[in-house]
Formats: sequence, C-alpha cells, structure tokens
Amino acid sequence: MHDAAISAQLDAAWGDPASWVSNGLQWTHLEEIQTLINRRVSGDPSATPLAWFARYLQAAGALPLRRALVLGCGAGRIERALHEQGWAREIVAFDLSPKVLDKAREAAAGIDSIHYVLASMDDLPVGAPPFMPGSFDAVFGVASVHHCAQLERLFAAVSRLLTPDGWFFMDEYTGPDRFQYSPSHLQQVTALAELLPDRLLTTLSGQVKRGFRAPTVAEVVAVDPSEAVCSSRILTVLQETFDIVAQRPYGGSLLHVLLADIAQNFQPAPAKPWLQALIDAEDDLDRLGALEQHFSCVIARPRPAATGAPIPAR
Repeated sequence: MHDAAISAQLDAAWGDPASWVSNGLQWTHLEEIQTLINRRVSGDPSATPLAWFARYLQAAGALPLRRALVLGCGAGRIERALHEQGWAREIVAFDLSPKVLDKAREAAAGIDSIHYVLASMDDLPVGAPPFMPGSFDAVFGVASVHHCAQLERLFAAVSRLLTPDGWFFMDEYTGPDRFQYSPSHLQQVTALAELLPDRLLTTLSGQVKRGFRAPTVAEVVAVDPSEAVCSSRILTVLQETFDIVAQRPYGGSLLHVLLADIAQNFQPAPAKPWLQALIDAEDDLDRLGALEQHFSCVIARPRPAATGAPIPAR
C-alpha cells in the first residue's frame, strides 16, 4: 500500500535528479569527499563502502548474491553498481516516487536482472511478490532509511525478507531528526565558515552562507515530509532485530552542513587547499572525540528468532 498524495510530493522533491543540484552541489559530489568517506569506512581511499561490504560477503563465500533488495532506490545507482560489479545475480529495487523510478528504469535499460517496484518502506507488503519471505540474500539501505517513519516495521520486514543467513547493509544519515542540529554543532560549523573567504561561501543565488542555523521542522516537512523523520533512532531500533557485524561512522556532520549548495566552489584547483583544511579540521575533531557522528555504514545480520517474527502494527 502507498499514499498517492505522498507519492506526488516525493515526485516533486525527488522525481527529477537534475533538480537535486539546481541550488548547488552537496558534499558527496566532491571527489575528495568520496575519497574521505572511502578511507573512513574501508581504510582504503579507493574502496567504496559498497566494496567494503563486498569484502565481507566474499570472505563469507556469499558472492555473488543470488537475490538482493534495494530500499528507496532513487535514481538507481546502487542496483546498477551491484550489477556492474557482478555482486548480485538478480536485484529488486523500489521507491515511492513514480517519477524517479522511471529515471531508474531508463538508466538500467537493457539490464534484465534489475526489477523495479513502486512501494513504501513504511508498509512493505511482505508475502506479496516480489516481497516473499526468506527470498533475499541481502538488503541495501543507502541514503534511504532515514526517510522511513516506521523503523520497527521496516526492520521487522527486512528480517523476514532475508534468508536466515542473509545480510543487511546500510549507509545512512543517522543524525538529528529533521536536521535539528545542536547549538554546539552549529557553533562548530560557523567557526569553520569564518575561516573561509566569501567567494567560497557564495551560493548560486548569490547568498553568502554565514551564521548557520538549523532549518525549522516546518521548512523540512514542506520539502519532503519523510526527510530525516526519525533518523536519530535508526541505529537503536536496528539493534532490536539485528546483530551488528561491523559499524563505521564516517563523520560528515560539519562538511555536510557547511558544503551544502556550495560544494561546486571547491572544485577549482585554487580552492583545493581550503577543502583539505576543512577535511583536516573534521579529522582533528574526530580524533579528539569532539565530532558528532551523523553518518554511518553498518553491516548487520538478522537474529534467528527475528526472521519469523510478526511485523508490528502501525
């Protein structure tokens, strides 16, 4: 089941991938940031979080996956990577935005092993094809689970969908709900911004980003009612149903906020030393234990008793 009104709002927010960068680039659009995340997660600047997970699967003799599920697939980057790397023979991917599913299907044209479905993480129809219990070797939640309002239901559903020896991989924002950042966190962001020249802080619309504040809940909901709806609970709720095999927080709490809509200013060569200084500052705070962890990669496996447990009522 899915709500047509919510689907329409998600279409407006996420249906056109080109609109995602219309106000400017985000931190993960920068090659240096991708390398940073790789290093923090896998220990290898060239190995992505997905490749890090694949190492675990390879060591367990679980590759290639017979069947994989991608939660909230968006434009389809994850399932195409699984196909291109030969990590999964068959992939089911779903989203609640019909428009973005069309984009994903278009990008995956000719790949017979990828199948798309319109569905909601809040109410997965377990027991109805293609969501049959025990039919997936691995489930992937990448930048999607923080849009789920019914975490207990989702994780119970994922547990039922997995084979008893299945795997759950997440690469997620796990910071404050609705981006309601703490004053101390915003002070850190503002202090870093004070070190930068105006030209690096100027958005495409000409605004200079200084004096950072958290958005109001109403501002967040107006764009996407599912945005970071209960992101701060993801890791806690996960552990009620799953055993965590490995967890790699990768910071980003400062860079994510500071570089939002201005990351393009750090692409030219003269700006690279400034970007490296920001990365070094976040690394230093992390070593001191003074950095809030808003992003994390997690590898988890269902507890045996959880695979047959009923899904909680909404």
